[in-house]
Amino acid sequence: MNQPKNNIILTDDQHEKIEQLLLKVQAEVPNLVRENLIQKYQNKDHLIRLMIAREWKVNDAFEQWKRWVEWRKQYRADDIKIEEIQQEIDLRKAFWNGVDKFGNPCLIIKTKRHFPGQSNPETLIRFFLYIIDQGIQKADLAGTGRISVIWDREGVTSKNFDTSMFTIMKKVVTLVQDNYAERLNQLFILYPNFLVKSIMTVIKPFLSEKTKSKIILCNQMKDLQQYVGENYQISDNLIYENVEQVQGQYNEENQNQIEEIINQ
Repeated sequence: MNQPKNNIILTDDQHEKIEQLLLKVQAEVPNLVRENLIQKYQNKDHLIRLMIAREWKVNDAFEQWKRWVEWRKQYRADDIKIEEIQQEIDLRKAFWNGVDKFGNPCLIIKTKRHFPGQSNPETLIRFFLYIIDQGIQKADLAGTGRISVIWDREGVTSKNFDTSMFTIMKKVVTLVQDNYAERLNQLFILYPNFLVKSIMTVIKPFLSEKTKSKIILCNQMKDLQQYVGENYQISDNLIYENVEQVQGQYNEENQNQIEEIINQ
């Protein structure tokens, strides 16, 4: 038996299938990415996770690998410049904060720091790509290979409501499922309301049963703490003046339209 990093144990038969997939990838990868990225895109640990996600079907895993490569190329994931996503970083819409009970790094998504019209959806997705790639490095260093996500809705008002968030959240959740195979440990939704449940209704048909089982609604902080520890707190290091400045630039006409949508 073979044991690669992050405690994923392979049988001899599975190891043979990984080698079959690796040969396919090695033959194709020079045609898809530039030379300095070849090693990254034939990373064996990632291939193992793809095989687990695709139930050890070599051809299915290879097709998923090709979609993953094309998807990263579409969003220029290997060429994200800090200045492109600096606003999202400064507002700390998402940041890494401690670990769960299993030692998995926790990604906090602060909904109250998003304002409609402030960022285009592609910029947000590229920002999440940058953040998730950071988290994978953290998870691999920790030896768990997985991350947990906490979607924190504390302090959310109608000013944060964005009709494009249905599309953005669908893309973010499906990209984690399809392109970060076996990386997501749990997705916690803290303080969900009717609207959030509506969003989840829209998203769930696009998710596998395995991914659905990883989504947990937490009505109170104590509901979350049973998974992350009694002393776990969400650190809030943003200077609040920055949030208020952005909020002050919010278009009042758009705000009225959003309130009409919510009240329907």
